[in-house]
Amino acid sequence: MKTRNLCEVKNNLCRIVERLPQSGPVLITKDGRTRAVLLPVDEDTDLESLLLSQNNRLWELIDASFESGRRGRLKSFEDLPETAT
Repeated sequence: MKTRNLCEVKNNLCRIVERLPQSGPVLITKDGRTRAVLLPVDEDTDLESLLLSQNNRLWELIDASFESGRRGRLKSFEDLPETAT
């Protein structure tokens, strides 16, 4: 995985995006800290799963459900709290 600083990405965005299918993901840093990532996307990319995997609230619900199951208190989907969209 390549790492590029934000200024370099801003100056070369078109070139970097064009090369993503060959180069793979690019980490974007600012002040030495990772701030974002550019990912190659094609017709096989499951964007919904990718975005959901980054949803902290979803992972909290999954973890709570597993913990509840370990304690013998399984929850149905109907029992899970609703979240704002």
